[in-house]
Amino acid sequence: MQTSWNDPRAWRRRLLFLRGGLVTALGLLYLVADLQAASPIPTVLALFWLALLWLPSLLFLATRNRPGRVQWLLLWIEVLLDQLLFMALLHQLGGSSNPLAFYLLLPVLIAAMSLPLMASMAQTLVAIAGYGLTLHWHLVPKHDTHLHALTHDMHPDHGLGMWLAFTLVALLLTLLGQLLRQAQQQTRRSHSTALTLALQRERMYQIGATLADRAHELNTPLSTLLLLSEDLASREELPADCREDLTQISVLSRRIAALLRPPGGDNTPVDAPQPLSALCQDLAATLKHLAPSLTVTWEGPFDPLLTNAATWQRVLANLGYNACDAGASKLLIACETSAGSTIIQVSDDGPRQQAPQGKPGESNGMGIGLALVETSLAALGAELDLNFDRRWTQARIILTTPVQHAATARSRPSPTDGDQA
Repeated sequence: MQTSWNDPRAWRRRLLFLRGGLVTALGLLYLVADLQAASPIPTVLALFWLALLWLPSLLFLATRNRPGRVQWLLLWIEVLLDQLLFMALLHQLGGSSNPLAFYLLLPVLIAAMSLPLMASMAQTLVAIAGYGLTLHWHLVPKHDTHLHALTHDMHPDHGLGMWLAFTLVALLLTLLGQLLRQAQQQTRRSHSTALTLALQRERMYQIGATLADRAHELNTPLSTLLLLSEDLASREELPADCREDLTQISVLSRRIAALLRPPGGDNTPVDAPQPLSALCQDLAATLKHLAPSLTVTWEGPFDPLLTNAATWQRVLANLGYNACDAGASKLLIACETSAGSTIIQVSDDGPRQQAPQGKPGESNGMGIGLALVETSLAALGAELDLNFDRRWTQARIILTTPVQHAATARSRPSPTDGDQA
């Protein structure tokens, strides 16, 4: 669903209200001037110009239901028409030295906040060029009118200064409008990423609950099938071919039971030492379902053989969850040795991570995940150092105890091999 910031129809409605305010204000000004017998132009000509300024509103009424892509083009055309028609009115009223000329800054601001950079800059350049043109080429008011004194009893250099001031203000408004537009786009992307992650997690929870229910439902008939097959196979009066079939059924049933069993059974050494590169592969497989767009990259150059692999998996998983929550698209894991210490650096490009005020380099946004990481690392004898930058968030894990290189550990013969030799 489009918000008012990325909906061209909303911006066209804002232009409609702005245009209506301009026409109303100019009509009231002319009425006051006419009551004081100081009208700069005849009444018929004033009504003509007011109707002409309202003309782009007819375009909006005729095309307000067109598709979205056409709406952006129509928005650009309406802003351009507003500027050109108002410049024509300035030409009639004595040029850009008239203070009303600074109304041109409002269409410039609308274009900067709603249109892309190139389209917005085009509108800004049109306003700057039109201001300078009407400053030197305009209809000269009559000498006995107040408008003549307002627009022409001044030094020529004053007009040049007004044009330079208008140019600087127009460029500044364009820059600020574009920055505000980019900030809104970034906010929308962040909200979209958060919504996607929430939906993916909800889907994962549903899948986990469904699988657990299916496993529970399969467990009872599978156990019954195993008991029946073993009981029938124990009977001596069964023919040999039936006994072979029952043995095959028992083998297949045990295979299904093994698949239903969670990984890491009694025979699997979960906490056996594992290389960091292998833990990174497990982390990539874990995060793939939560954030499919997140890429986990192992860079090395040092690949330590880490004991208490389950604890290290918990540390890396929580840092990965934090990267997912921040909407990161890249997660880089590197390791090196320095002055007898092993440094593991986990970096992500999550855009929504911020350090707390007054404590640069620390985070209060990871919540329970940070507490789990710090507690787990304390048990491993390691320290955590968080660094926040505009583009990257770095978690540096400093391990002071000696760590063996995984390739060196694999190349060494085991004690059993040595005894056999």
